[in-house]
Amino acid sequence: MMLPPTPSYLGPLRLPEGSPVPALLRRIGLAIALIFIVAILLWTDREGLRDNAFPDRPLNFIDVFYFTVVSLTTVGYGDITPATDEARLINAVILTPIRIFLWALFLGTAYELTLLRMQFQEERRMKELHDRLNDHVIVCGYGVKGRAIVEELVAHGQSLNQIVAIDTDEDEVAAAAKAGLVALRGDASSEAILRAAAVEKAAALMAAPDRDDACVLICLTVRSLAPALQIVAAAREEENIKLLYSAGADLVVAPSVSGGRLMAAAVRQQAVPWFLEDILAYGRGLAMVEKVVTPEEAGLRAAELPELRDALVIGVQRGEEHFSFQQARELPLQAGDAVVYLIDDTHGPGQTGAP
Repeated sequence: MMLPPTPSYLGPLRLPEGSPVPALLRRIGLAIALIFIVAILLWTDREGLRDNAFPDRPLNFIDVFYFTVVSLTTVGYGDITPATDEARLINAVILTPIRIFLWALFLGTAYELTLLRMQFQEERRMKELHDRLNDHVIVCGYGVKGRAIVEELVAHGQSLNQIVAIDTDEDEVAAAAKAGLVALRGDASSEAILRAAAVEKAAALMAAPDRDDACVLICLTVRSLAPALQIVAAAREEENIKLLYSAGADLVVAPSVSGGRLMAAAVRQQAVPWFLEDILAYGRGLAMVEKVVTPEEAGLRAAELPELRDALVIGVQRGEEHFSFQQARELPLQAGDAVVYLIDDTHGPGQTGAP
């Protein structure tokens, strides 16, 4: 089976936790205020300063302000110097601590500017990502279940760069990004992270977090943002299945319950569990797929459909009603019915050879 090409490594993406602009403005304002306070202090003792460049001209406020700036920034050209003991004491005792504090402030400002640049880059990447994503699949939780979901999606032909993985764990997000997925770090029940994942343009969302309560919150948030989006949720506990349906999930799967039944079947049956596992894993032999009946095919039976003539029909779903294997044989089909049948999928997606 030909897999889609792996996109370039994007690296994990995350929403900025907060803008550094307010902190940057506070630092700049504090630095300016300190410079003016020191300038006013030196202006009151301007008689203690000497202008070596113009000794006959009295100092004005601009001269004092200039001396304040070059002194606090440790440039010190030497054209204006403290000449009296009081002026030298002010320079040593008051200006030196302020000078050290300003340097620390400048370093912090440089750090904030770096954060601001990184934030602009991240916001630009987020916007480009949002514009690129369309008809994609969102996987909430990139643990064991999440990896299995991605493997099956890729086996069915879903492009890696159209799968968005959301997880709170840094290592899991890094692993998803390294695998070629669009990886977002954050809480999948957050509106901001779901909007960043372009949930309104997604084809489906798979909710597979580690806890059922987190899964419920994800379903509720997603349903409020994208009412028509297909949501498939995973339940750890069987009693939470109804709760997840109430939260807006279209389909709820209980992997622990299904796995337990599969393990129990292996106690007395050796072959059945193997074939069941084969059916669940697409691209390895047998696969269970469905066909939606078109209006032109309404009234026909499953065996009368050309692509299902030699296929093994498992059942038919009509709205909320399900018809079993025996009932599906002679059932007149209606437009919109989903016919479930087995195929040989070893040739890849789209092949419907007989099993």
